Amino acid sequence: MLPSTLAYDVFLELYKDHYLGKVSVDIGDEVERVRLDAVGMNVLSVRRDGKEQAFSYDGKHLEVGGSGRSLEVSFKRDIGNSLMGLYRADYIEDGKEHYVLSTQLEPNGARMVFPCFDVPNRKARFRLKLRVPAGLEAISNMPAVDVREEGSTKLVTFAETPPMSTYLLYVGVGEFTYLKGRYRDVDLSVAAYGGRAERGAFALDVAARALEVYEEYFGVPYMLPKLDLIAVPEFAMGAMENWGAITFREQSLLLEEGSGEAAKRRVASTLVHELAHQWFGDLVTMNWWDDLWLNESFATFLSYKVLDRLFPSWDMWSDFLSSETSESLAEDSLRSTHPIHVNVVDEDEIEQIFDSISYGKGASVLRMIEAYVGEDAFKRGLNVYLKEHSYSNASASDLWNSLEATSKKPVSKIMSAWVERPGHPVLEVRSKESGIVLSQRRFSYLGDLAATWPVPVSYCSSGGSGELLLEEPSRELSVSRPLKLNCDGVGYYRVSYENWDEAFGSCKTRNDVWNALVDAYARLLAGGLDASQYLSLLSELRLKKDQLIFLEASGQIASLYPLSHSAFSSEMKQFHSAQLSIWSSEKGENASFLAALAARRLALVDADFGRSLVERPFGTLDGDMRYAAALSLALYSDDPFERLREMYARSGADDRVKLLYGMTQIRSREALERALQFFKSSDVRRQDLVQIASASTNPNGDLVWNWFTDNFQWLREVFQGSGILPRLISRMVPYIGLGREDQVKRFFQEIQAPEASMGIRSGLEMLEVYSRLKLSLAAAGSRL
Repeated sequence: MLPSTLAYDVFLELYKDHYLGKVSVDIGDEVERVRLDAVGMNVLSVRRDGKEQAFSYDGKHLEVGGSGRSLEVSFKRDIGNSLMGLYRADYIEDGKEHYVLSTQLEPNGARMVFPCFDVPNRKARFRLKLRVPAGLEAISNMPAVDVREEGSTKLVTFAETPPMSTYLLYVGVGEFTYLKGRYRDVDLSVAAYGGRAERGAFALDVAARALEVYEEYFGVPYMLPKLDLIAVPEFAMGAMENWGAITFREQSLLLEEGSGEAAKRRVASTLVHELAHQWFGDLVTMNWWDDLWLNESFATFLSYKVLDRLFPSWDMWSDFLSSETSESLAEDSLRSTHPIHVNVVDEDEIEQIFDSISYGKGASVLRMIEAYVGEDAFKRGLNVYLKEHSYSNASASDLWNSLEATSKKPVSKIMSAWVERPGHPVLEVRSKESGIVLSQRRFSYLGDLAATWPVPVSYCSSGGSGELLLEEPSRELSVSRPLKLNCDGVGYYRVSYENWDEAFGSCKTRNDVWNALVDAYARLLAGGLDASQYLSLLSELRLKKDQLIFLEASGQIASLYPLSHSAFSSEMKQFHSAQLSIWSSEKGENASFLAALAARRLALVDADFGRSLVERPFGTLDGDMRYAAALSLALYSDDPFERLREMYARSGADDRVKLLYGMTQIRSREALERALQFFKSSDVRRQDLVQIASASTNPNGDLVWNWFTDNFQWLREVFQGSGILPRLISRMVPYIGLGREDQVKRFFQEIQAPEASMGIRSGLEMLEVYSRLKLSLAAAGSRL
């Protein structure tokens, strides 16, 4: 039995640049005054139970008096191109202009489409009708139940949705073609513009296989009669989990001819993440945005479980550790970080918490708690949670109660501490005659802080292994040495060792080595480990053939190289040369993209290797290797911008991203300026503007900084409401701010950009960390 909810009847008459709308909502209980969210509307009339009513409207909220259960609003609105709300995405096919209309409503974009109660805990049924040009297709969450041709238009009526939050509603209109499939009683399709649907065969196959795994894991069947996977020409995010109508960037759904293994992994990973949301987020939704992490952390964690089942040879848990855990630990090492659970007061904050804390840290803490309670109890707890809260809303405490009931362990006590507090612990190991003293503080690159967590600690020593729950600031342990803490890297905490060589020597598994390497790198950034010792540890891993260790070590040395070419170029070259040799000689699904990553980073420091790639025709290279080729063209070819621009004009969406990356690395100042201006041209899709972040590591940082400041207001307009701007700032500022720290701080003090405040704080703090390390490297000089 589905719970009683609000019900909306929504009619939209859609044109290319505007639409007319009428929404009727049964508000259930009679109330004298109703306040609806409505942004940018031209409100034409308001009725309650058929009687016209006076109203007030301030551009954001519509307030109506009177009485009656039924409220009807007629309105008109322009269709913009901000990539939020209902927007138009233009594209050119066969020399002709075409467009797709599409919605992106998370977190609060539904109010930009029609007047509504635009909050996640006001779930509603939606009955949608669209009038569209006769030559276009219309897609929504549910199947169309009636299509009537009416001259030059057609009226499409969709089946009523189950109760769902407003941000999950979808409207799509365009010249879609379809690749169709079926999973049990569910109709599946890939819908794409410009005749591209056939490129979705891989995604369609993954969707059917993943649905089967999710149904078995959750113990709850997929709920809707159909599932559309929709490629959109312009899309701010990678994908969006609209219930039954998931939208994607083209590169995250469709494979081009010659696409490499990295492209297949990207498609599968994105798709499986969004499918997890059909249960975690769509069927059961957080009460309010402060529990956004319930959606994103679970979708992230569970997607890796499913991908590991579907593609065991991909070694997806390596990707999880090197991206989700490592990247979130880095962001969580800033004093400007935020808790997993965020008290969202200002709506400007909502879009900013779609970050690595809500995704990666939350997922990593879930991995830790699963190890603590046991995989079976964890799974049974999720089954209980989903069944109890289907078609409704829930909070984190509801989930902890379910896990606690199935595991009989103090989940609420532990998880409350981990999700409510910012940061994470570092455990310091000090030797004593009888064993060790283990103490905990909050780790920070700028100096550790006093704090305690209930930490599920595991340890491996020469005398055996053990576990304990460390809740106090310090504790003595009678254990033998050598010693390694955080066995298999399951815990979301760092360790500071007295003897790093001993710690690495005590590693029993690849995860142990990864974990020790992550901790050593953090200590380097915090000033507790000198660069020569760090490089000595890293050099021992050059010849190690292991995907996880390679991904982590490569990412670390690549992030350090822009800080000091002289300090890190030798290890950058030797490490990636050795790893390229290893992976180039391997066969298998993983080897090609690992070799390509090694080649891309080797090309930065090895001119001879880079020139060898320039001489090879771009189109003959493996899809994964084209990143390295684009970079090499930027660094080592004549007139690099013109060559890259000409190739860009005749390339598909996937290769265009690689060529834009190449443009950001051009060293010629005149050519780089032309490349930066190219990013503002109509040739570059708005969704691909994020590639400008790669320019932050270009040695011509003054040109990049000038471009960034000159175009900051334009970037704000392009990314309005998407949450992309704060992430762009946090990526770029730590590098382009080097050598101009005061100037950068003044710039952000003078502008008012509340929608990017979190990214500004984290970017400036990481700039301070990198600036300090750069100074220490300069002081060390020849000692490295």
